[in-house]
Amino acid sequence: MLTKINIPMDSYPRLIFEQVKYRNPFLWTALIRGYSLQGRLKDSVTLYGSMRREGIDPVSFTFSALFKACIEILDVNLGRQLHAQTILVGGFVSDTYVGNTLIDMYVKCGCLDCGHKVFDEMPEKDMISWTELIVAYTKSGDMKSASVLFDGLPLKDMVAWTAMVTGYTQNAKPREAIEYFERMQNSGVETDEVTLVGVILACAKLGAINYANWICDVAERSGFGLTNNVVVGSALIEMYSKCGRVGDAYRVFEEMKERNVFTYSSMIVGLATHGQAHAALQESSEARSLNSNETNFGNLVCSAQHLSWSIEILCKT
Repeated sequence: MLTKINIPMDSYPRLIFEQVKYRNPFLWTALIRGYSLQGRLKDSVTLYGSMRREGIDPVSFTFSALFKACIEILDVNLGRQLHAQTILVGGFVSDTYVGNTLIDMYVKCGCLDCGHKVFDEMPEKDMISWTELIVAYTKSGDMKSASVLFDGLPLKDMVAWTAMVTGYTQNAKPREAIEYFERMQNSGVETDEVTLVGVILACAKLGAINYANWICDVAERSGFGLTNNVVVGSALIEMYSKCGRVGDAYRVFEEMKERNVFTYSSMIVGLATHGQAHAALQESSEARSLNSNETNFGNLVCSAQHLSWSIEILCKT
C-alpha cells in the first residue's frame, strides 16, 4: 500500500522490508514494483538480482512489474534480458499474464515482430492476447496482418470489432471500416461510442450519407443517441457537414443537450465551408462566451472563426 502513495522507497517501505526476517516472493515483488512505479528501474533490477541470490523464486507479478518499467523507459534490451529470465527460471512460458505483459512490452518498445513471436509461442491465449496484437497492427498501419489475426480469433468481442473498425478508419480505408461495422451488427455484438465514432468518421471520409440514418438508429438502440452523448453527436455533425448536409448537421447540433469544444468546432467549420460564414461567426461568438476549462478550447474556436472570416472575405471578392 505504501508504494501506491508516492512515499520514497528508501525511507519507510525499504526499512520495513529490511526488518522482515522471512521475506516471501510477494514482499520482494511489492518492493520491486514500488521502485518501478517511481521510475527507478535500475533499483528494481538490482533488487530482483538480490531476490534470486537469496534463492527466492519470482512470481508472475514480479516480471509484469519489471516489464512495465521497461515500457516506461522504452528499454527493449533490458526487456529481452528479463524475457530470458522467464525462460531460465521456468514455469512462465504457459503463464498468460506474463505473456500478455511481454507482448505489451515488445509492442510499445517498437518490436512488433517480437511481440507476435511471443504470441505464437503462448500455449494458451486469452482475449487480451489477441486484441493487444490486433490493436498494435492497426496502429502500425498493417491492416492485412490485423485482419488475419482477427479472422483467427475464436470469439470476437466488442473490443476486437472496434479495433478493426477504428483501425480501418484511421488508416484511410473507410469502406472496409463500414463493412466490418456491418458484420459486427450482423453478428449481434453490442457497440459502444468508440465503435460508433469510428464508423461515423468512416462515413464522413467516404461521403456515404446513405448510411447516416442506419447509424443513427444503431446509436439510439445502443443508448448513445445524439441528444445524450456529446461524443457521438459531435461526430455526426462532422459526418453530415463533410457529406454536404450542413442542415442535418445543424439539426443535430440544436438537439444536443450537451456540447463541447469538438461540437462547436465541427459545427463552425461545417457552416463556414458550406458558405454560411455569418452563421459560423454567430456560433463562434457563442462558443467563445462559454466558460470552458478545456485545453486549447479558445485556440480551436479562434481557428474555426478565422476560417469563417476568410471564407466571408473570399465570398465578397
